[in-house]
Amino acid sequence: MFIDDLRHAFRRLRSRPAMALAAAGMLALAIGLTTAMFTIVDSLLLRPVPFPQADRLAQLKMRSRNTVRGVVSARVLEAWRDAPVLDAVEGVATDTVLIETDAGLVAREGAFVTPGMLDMLGARALRGRLFLAGEGRAGTDGVVILSEGIWRSLYGADPAIVGRAIAIDGAQATIVGVLPFKFRFPGWNTAIWKPLDFSAPPAPQAGRLPQVFGRFVQGISRADAGRTIGASSDPAGATYPEQVLTQMARAADPAYEKNWAYIDTLAGPRTSDYIYRATPILAGGVALVFLVLCANVSSLLLARLTARGREFSVCAALGASRARLLREALVESVSLGAAGMLLGLALAAGLVQIARALLPEAFLLQTLNPVDINVRALAVASLAGLLATVAAGLLPAWLGTRAEPANALRATERGGTETRSVRSLTRTLLIGEVALACTLLVGATLLVRSFVNLAGADRGLDARGVLTAWVSGLPGSAEDRTVRENAARIIEDAVHAIPGVQQVVLSHAVPPDGGGVSFGDDWLSDVPGAGPKDITANRYWVGADFFEFYGIPLLRGRTFRPDDPDDVVIVGERFAALMWPGLDPVGRSFRFGKEAFRVIGLARETNLPAVNPFDDRSEFYEPFARGGGGFRMSIRCGNACPDEAIVRRAITGASAGARVIQVQVLENVYLQQTSRPRAAAALAFAFAAIAVLAVAGGLFAVLSYAVGRRRREFGIRLALGARPGEVRRLVFGDGLRVAVIGLALGGLAAWWLSQSLATMTYGVATGDISIWLTVAAVIALTTMLASWRPAARAAKVDPVALLREE
Repeated sequence: MFIDDLRHAFRRLRSRPAMALAAAGMLALAIGLTTAMFTIVDSLLLRPVPFPQADRLAQLKMRSRNTVRGVVSARVLEAWRDAPVLDAVEGVATDTVLIETDAGLVAREGAFVTPGMLDMLGARALRGRLFLAGEGRAGTDGVVILSEGIWRSLYGADPAIVGRAIAIDGAQATIVGVLPFKFRFPGWNTAIWKPLDFSAPPAPQAGRLPQVFGRFVQGISRADAGRTIGASSDPAGATYPEQVLTQMARAADPAYEKNWAYIDTLAGPRTSDYIYRATPILAGGVALVFLVLCANVSSLLLARLTARGREFSVCAALGASRARLLREALVESVSLGAAGMLLGLALAAGLVQIARALLPEAFLLQTLNPVDINVRALAVASLAGLLATVAAGLLPAWLGTRAEPANALRATERGGTETRSVRSLTRTLLIGEVALACTLLVGATLLVRSFVNLAGADRGLDARGVLTAWVSGLPGSAEDRTVRENAARIIEDAVHAIPGVQQVVLSHAVPPDGGGVSFGDDWLSDVPGAGPKDITANRYWVGADFFEFYGIPLLRGRTFRPDDPDDVVIVGERFAALMWPGLDPVGRSFRFGKEAFRVIGLARETNLPAVNPFDDRSEFYEPFARGGGGFRMSIRCGNACPDEAIVRRAITGASAGARVIQVQVLENVYLQQTSRPRAAAALAFAFAAIAVLAVAGGLFAVLSYAVGRRRREFGIRLALGARPGEVRRLVFGDGLRVAVIGLALGGLAAWWLSQSLATMTYGVATGDISIWLTVAAVIALTTMLASWRPAARAAKVDPVALLREE
């Protein structure tokens, strides 16, 4: 019997292919979007890190009154190995490494780990082995492990890769293993791992400070990390894990005498603040799109089934039961749902692939989980398919199969119109669609306006036509700065000689990078009686011509001179206003901790447009000679910038020990910093566009069916003297009433959403009337376009032709 119903459903769907394809396509879009978004949300927020016993793993940090430091000294790392609350403690440091290939130097993200780190995290080598105890100490042979990605991209998945020698950072190392794609640590893009004993590091890794990761002893989980536990180190009885680690760190390194241990467990989401806020909101957007599409399919099916009212009446008159008719209608809906499910899974797989290709810089940087469709995602897809099928098909089937046998005897149903209950339900569904679309449009408009504001904001400097090169490995030390400065000047001259280069300036960091961040509540000015101030400031170490190069005007005072002492600085406007409100800063002095500074100039403030206002900090500048070993080289070349390889060759040719870590267009740095808001705006806009198109399609389909059902009514109106324009206005009125009520309800939901988005937008007022007028105009235009053709058909009904049909 079910097979017969299935065949009958297929014949019915085949007879109306446009309706079937539209309904199946919308169900597929709903299921595909839901599954793809769940896959991303699951990877970013729901799944714990993909390591065995993740609830026992934690990063161990040290904190002070004002900050938490992610790195500790090697002595603290070694001391924590004996902590009674931990059964494993390992360290890792990260840096960009340069790999020598036949095509030249390739920069990749590297991790320097203690040999037991990979074992603690449950890593399994795809080829070869993991590190052995003792590797990474001074005097041992250099060994490395590659990621599967770099093994395939740089070495063509060579099956004999294990045992091969390669040059990394100018030193030879032997490849001992390959780790699979799914292993991501300490970052999603880590490409190479090297062993390192932090207590006695070999050159050139001397001085690295490790991030420390540990595993609690059995019985201490994430929930127990802050609870009282027994510890043998405390003869008095119970202690906290953080207290145990604090005492051991202070005993091992007096530098941490005023610090406390901080346990950052790995079982929770490892995301940045923007991602944490944006992902649930975008997931909510997908849920709204899901509801819109389900409501649309439900409207289509309801209109389709009510049009078959006379057919069902004939079946009822011949003895068919209500249950039999209901089963037939449900089988048709289930058939559409099954087709939508299969198409939706294929669409979800494609969307996840697109997300991996297009969104790594926007959303996927922070997750250690691979973003792929797994069993959890398939379960969600199945649930979404079931909900979509039930939501879209149950009500239409129930209302559409209410057949009266007496109707079978009529040539046409009285009035030729829909029943009041069907019309009310259809309008309710359409009103809900409009309300949801309005909510999505407001959210998308806010995010798009925010991104436009970010992209067009005044940065306070001229970054056009500028390349930056990050250089390290120069000779000289902190005590012997002359050698280092001379090497830097030789490199500067070599780069300046490249054709197309107009100007070169040296600095330690450039404004988009944020410089060195100093913060605390012990900034002291020279104003008599002024107390300490709590300030967060970016520090830049720059050459004398830095301000001219970037077009940053000096408002007062002067720039640096070669004979200036180390304590002179140039301050930005915001820093001056915080330190000396209402006073001229030039000639004044201030202290930060043990450091003392004297102001020789006031510079126009630079801006770093960002959603998080903390990212755009006050600033001051110090002489270039005071900076560290590595430096940034800014190269102004306009529209004729040299190739990256040419810049690299010029730098390494000028100084044999120089390492070029990165060469990039400065404008691209700003673009990368807006990648997350850009991706959020693009996704929100895509969801809103889908919802608006669904509303237009649903409104068009429902009004078209309604016009077809009401042809006799329109014919009578025209026969009695109604003008075609009046009939058109009647149909337009139906559509506009739906739009107005939907806008009113959607406006309330959109206002609540706009308040939730306030912390994710830049320079956008949630009450901006232009946003709401734009959304109302889009909904009104959509309604007019969707209603135009049905209204035109209604106005062209021929009363004479209707009389012949009677």
